[in-house]
Amino acid sequence: MGCHHTSLLILFLSVLIVSACGGGASTGGGQAGRGTGFTEYYIDASAGSDSANGLSRTTAWKTLNKITTASLNLPAQIFLKRGESWNESLVLPNSNITLDAYGVGAAPVLNGATSLTILNNIGSGIYYSDTTLASGEGLGNVSENGSVMAFLPWQTDISTTFSGAATGSYAYDYGSGRIYIKPASLSNPYTITTKLIGIKANGLTDITIRNIAIQGYSLHGIQFLNCTRCKAENITITAIGGAVIAANPSAPPDYIYAGNGIEFANSSVDGTVNNATISDIFDSCLTAQTFVSNQSASGIDFTNSTLSRCGFSGVELSVLSNGGTTGSAISNIQLSGLTIDSMGKGWSGRRYDTEGHGIRIKADSGAGTLNDVSVSTSSVMNSAGDGISLAGESGVVTLRRLKIASNDKMGVNLADASASTLKLDLAISLIYKNAGYGISYNAPAAAGIILFHNTLVDNSVINLAIFSQTGVATIQNNLFYSSSAMTHLFVNGTLTNPTVNNNCYNDTTNMFGFNSTTYSTVASFNSGTGFEANGVGSLPVALTNPASDDFTLTSRSSCRGLGITGSGIITDYVGNNYSVPPDSGAYRYVP
Repeated sequence: MGCHHTSLLILFLSVLIVSACGGGASTGGGQAGRGTGFTEYYIDASAGSDSANGLSRTTAWKTLNKITTASLNLPAQIFLKRGESWNESLVLPNSNITLDAYGVGAAPVLNGATSLTILNNIGSGIYYSDTTLASGEGLGNVSENGSVMAFLPWQTDISTTFSGAATGSYAYDYGSGRIYIKPASLSNPYTITTKLIGIKANGLTDITIRNIAIQGYSLHGIQFLNCTRCKAENITITAIGGAVIAANPSAPPDYIYAGNGIEFANSSVDGTVNNATISDIFDSCLTAQTFVSNQSASGIDFTNSTLSRCGFSGVELSVLSNGGTTGSAISNIQLSGLTIDSMGKGWSGRRYDTEGHGIRIKADSGAGTLNDVSVSTSSVMNSAGDGISLAGESGVVTLRRLKIASNDKMGVNLADASASTLKLDLAISLIYKNAGYGISYNAPAAAGIILFHNTLVDNSVINLAIFSQTGVATIQNNLFYSSSAMTHLFVNGTLTNPTVNNNCYNDTTNMFGFNSTTYSTVASFNSGTGFEANGVGSLPVALTNPASDDFTLTSRSSCRGLGITGSGIITDYVGNNYSVPPDSGAYRYVP
């Protein structure tokens, strides 16, 4: 959600959401995706009629609202006609509903945007328009010529808000209901988003939404609230969020804004998102979160999806402490096959100037716990924040076969002053060219860090930094490389239960830093600390083409056969079986 730290937020959000109530190739009607025993209904925005029975293509309904108001025979499969568009929100009225597409052509579109006329010039290239919102609406984002304008949070007055702003920016003063823009050209068409949620399922079971495009809603694209076995498949969602959900009680900016692509909220169980394309979202592309007390969410899978340019994070897993909420838990979350790119670099910017992470996993202090989170076979690149950010009582976070590269902060950042259950288990991954450290661990009370078979290359200054650690510290069978002098491993403080061995390094100046002592060879590091008795640093690492991000091993590599067995890691980054003994790093040498 990206909205934290105030009970007012939750109250206001509840009011907004309650007020709001009131792709693929499936052709529908006997094609792929049809459920046995379902009653089929059809919606045609151009040729349909809400006075028809909706039971065939020739007697289709016209509006989405008809779905909410009709007495459906359940289970129901509701087909929206391809090539059509609806300027409505859809509140699903019953469980056991599948929403799908029929016909040929582009996916049916739910579009919450309306046109905006700019009339008033106040100088300095800034214009404004007053808006009147209907009950249950909230202004979100503004688009110029089809592209969302850059968001500026409202800060007291026009001059402060627009100070240094480029053309193509907008701001919304919620108190006066006035939209301000700094346009590129007034000849461009403008739209605003006012309808809060594209599709909402509240307290329902067995809901499937597939082959639909959703765009231009001011809060969420899809919200599954307390939803069981709810899923979204082959979905495209874009230009979502920006609605004011509360006044900011402390300091400018004056309001708190929100909006997610797909949100599984509170006690949602066994939810799925598969094959989604989600971009240009105010807060998070995908999220599972609790924001009231004593909630329990579990069994959420996000798979095979492309996420880009979301302001808070690509994937957010959050147990939130808004207003002192307690006693909630999220567990058994699996993320796989995700392509996550350019978080914090879209129209809404880096939320709160601290987020914009690829994946953010956090249980707020005192709010509850996260457990059993795994992330696999995914790439996280070009984030304005960290590639992966971990904090709170979040249990063991298991990361496998990830590409974490070119993020503006840390590749992986685990930081928490008090969490005791948090533990990083990272293996068979590529962490390279991040502007901060490749991996940063700073958690004095947490359960520790386990690293097996990772390849860390050219992360700024330090590939792996451990600032404060208890629990366990197992660092084995990894490969560290740099194209210029840098520190591969930095430790500040005593490692607890350490095993640091069988890692492969290329020689650089100050390869190791350990409690204010620097070492420039593996041999001197071993002599000073007892670590890396079987590590190698004096022989060539000999990667295939590191300048082009090819970190596979050549026949000359000293990393071949350097590792130990028994880690539980059997196959490498691309699925090749490791030899016995295994090579160090994320790749097995393949002749």
